[in-house]
Amino acid sequence: MIAWGVRDVVLAPGSRNAPMSFALADADRAGALRLHVRIDERTAGFLALGLAKGSGRPTAVCATSGTAIANLQPAVVEADLSGTPFIVVSANRPLSAQGTGANQTIDQIGIFGSAARETVHLADTEPSDWDQKLAVIEKAVGSRGPVQLDLGLTPPLVPSAQDRHFTPQATAVTIQPPQEKCELALQPRTLVVIGDTTPQLAADAVEGAAKLGFPVHVEASTALVAAGKECLQAGTFLLKSPELLEVAGPNEVLVVGRPTLNRQIPALVANPDINVTFVMEHDRIVNPMGRGQAPIVADRLALSGTADPVFSRIWHAAGRAARTIIADATEFDAGRAVAAIADTAPDLLVLASSNPIRDLDERAIRRPQRLVVNRGAAGIDGMVSTAVGAALAHQAENPASRAVAVLGDLAFLHDSTGLVIGPDEPRPNLTIVVVNNDGGAIFASLEQGAEEYAADFERIFGTPHGVDLQALCTATSTPYRRAGTESDLRAALANAPDGIDVVEVRVDRMRDRQRRRSLSDQVLAAVRNVVS
Repeated sequence: MIAWGVRDVVLAPGSRNAPMSFALADADRAGALRLHVRIDERTAGFLALGLAKGSGRPTAVCATSGTAIANLQPAVVEADLSGTPFIVVSANRPLSAQGTGANQTIDQIGIFGSAARETVHLADTEPSDWDQKLAVIEKAVGSRGPVQLDLGLTPPLVPSAQDRHFTPQATAVTIQPPQEKCELALQPRTLVVIGDTTPQLAADAVEGAAKLGFPVHVEASTALVAAGKECLQAGTFLLKSPELLEVAGPNEVLVVGRPTLNRQIPALVANPDINVTFVMEHDRIVNPMGRGQAPIVADRLALSGTADPVFSRIWHAAGRAARTIIADATEFDAGRAVAAIADTAPDLLVLASSNPIRDLDERAIRRPQRLVVNRGAAGIDGMVSTAVGAALAHQAENPASRAVAVLGDLAFLHDSTGLVIGPDEPRPNLTIVVVNNDGGAIFASLEQGAEEYAADFERIFGTPHGVDLQALCTATSTPYRRAGTESDLRAALANAPDGIDVVEVRVDRMRDRQRRRSLSDQVLAAVRNVVS
């Protein structure tokens, strides 16, 4: 694994994976890799995922047999759909134990199904085929996504004293897929939309389109690292404006990467009168947004064409008007809190799915921002551990950098075991801001939040929990503070903490739907005025 570029490995201890545990401890002691130990396999999986997303390198997680491996499934699913290099090293019993009732024995070879790019089983009793099988895994590690390396291990599972040594391997192999470049000529009335994609593809799209004068909407995603003042500053709201689309609707839409945050983009793409081109860094999505056409697969993008100046001017004028309204919305709610966090310009920003990422998408100014999100499967699970892993990876290269994570209360509670970190484990300097609205606020902005469903809403969607977050932090010896105002929040983020700390921002969920609707109405009215 070291030769494949792995520099971080997460270990969830067990009996069957003891041989790997000792080997990893020896490699860590020799400085060949960095070992992270966690007691919860689901947490371990998301920690490895965050390390991989934060570093861009393949990261491995090692667990024992049985349900331990099944607990890695959520992280594997996210690695698959987000194209993150991720190695599962699963300890197994000899295959002869299958069907015998042996303890902690399940059919775990290929347990991740099509989510794993490759799966191989290495039996310690049959080393003759290891080289061939490892070559298969090495090739798959070069692709974007997870692989499973299943080890069939027989006793003895602990080494003798003379076996405790680590021999440095050859220099790491740099696995780089070939660079495929796509050249596109854009029509004059082309709208460019950029979603979750590689930093290089995002940069090519932003720089190329903006230089030619085309309006560019960069969704709050990994692509935000390439965003700038030349991009539309309120693109999410602009796409909701029927008046803008009537007066300055695009004839062509170029979609780079995978937008996931709002329904307006798929609705626009579904218009049969609009020519749509998809460019992605992989070919795993064969029918983007159900349009019935395959994407162009490329790592680089070169654009040409001349934008219609009136078309572009209207879009940017509408964006400026919308931005003014957003800036004037100063009530300290969830959206304002997220915008304030982004305004402090942390070196690394990690956001949970659900409302935090949508608040950033709607409220924050478009500027370059290193962002880590789990938008592959868009789950809220594992976010504390993802943030810890991403911060560890980022600060390994940039020790003085400031990392901030923004989670809703449900995402925080879902992975509260991510705060259970042993005294000898590496810890990042990370501030976790928990926007606590005591439940599932996003549902209030969806159809089930309508008044006609109010009788059942709180129990089956709102899910209030009443958890004392300060007490939870105390239980894990995690420093805690509460920010009741925007100035409190900015003060809490002014300096990087020594280790991990939690800042709680409490907001009123009951008013959330009303506030969001009011802001949207005001922004769309401003856009309407510009268009008219």
